[in-house]
Amino acid sequence: MASKEFITRHKPMTKADLEKKVEQTKELRKNLTTDAAELEQNLMKFNETLDPLVDPDTKKPLCWIIRPTQSQWEEMMPSELLEYRNTPDDIPPEILKKYQDQQFEMMAKLIKKPEHDSAWWKAHANLVFQELFQLHLRGVMEDLGLTAENF
Repeated sequence: MASKEFITRHKPMTKADLEKKVEQTKELRKNLTTDAAELEQNLMKFNETLDPLVDPDTKKPLCWIIRPTQSQWEEMMPSELLEYRNTPDDIPPEILKKYQDQQFEMMAKLIKKPEHDSAWWKAHANLVFQELFQLHLRGVMEDLGLTAENF
């Protein structure tokens, strides 16, 4: 039954359709670079992409946040907290106290406009902003198909 449904949704290509698709792919490849230096530069620029954190009431950006690389995530996420990533309510109070400023350190590393240290973020980020920041990061992770809960 599943194969019939697949065929219904995805009609078989004719020989002409297939040839056209191959030509389109060849044409697209002609315009793409294979120069390693240029590709690396493109990748680095892509990693510097900033996303706005928008005030839900005014629709104005509050700050601009980079998309962290895997190594940045690993550096920011204490291994002690990783075991509780799916059950954040089970984090013992002594561990919570130890990492109570972790979110502000993340803000200092990820928010690039305006750029401030963790002490500034702790003094100026109210609870609503903190929740918006967490929701933004969760949204990025969900968009990527990853789970990030209550860091």
